[in-house]
Amino acid sequence: MISLIESNTTALLSLALDAAGMRQQAIAHNIANANAPGYRPLSVTFEERLVEARNALSNGQKAPLSSFANYRPTIDFVQPSGIDEAKVSVDTEVAKLSETVLHHQVLLKALNRHFSILNSAISEGKR
Repeated sequence: MISLIESNTTALLSLALDAAGMRQQAIAHNIANANAPGYRPLSVTFEERLVEARNALSNGQKAPLSSFANYRPTIDFVQPSGIDEAKVSVDTEVAKLSETVLHHQVLLKALNRHFSILNSAISEGKR
């Protein structure tokens, strides 16, 4: 994202929106292939990486927040621990999709609020 005012907040919200979009794609792919024999479901890894960064910061280590490349969301195959875990449950995927849509809406509201605050600061509170 190239802008005049770049902050950690906009970068993190952007990455979280990317993760939500990727999660929607992975869920759609899982639902479309639910009955395909041998299909391995997909999942998105993002929040786990943020937890690692938070833990590093709380332990006094420096997390490279200026470089968010380490925290980009990725699509991975689900590693089954049992034979039933490799199967796709359409009901579970639809529930995950509903949760992801709500998460996406909250992230958009947060980004909108952040830009509103920046706009207010730029215009010195004048509307």
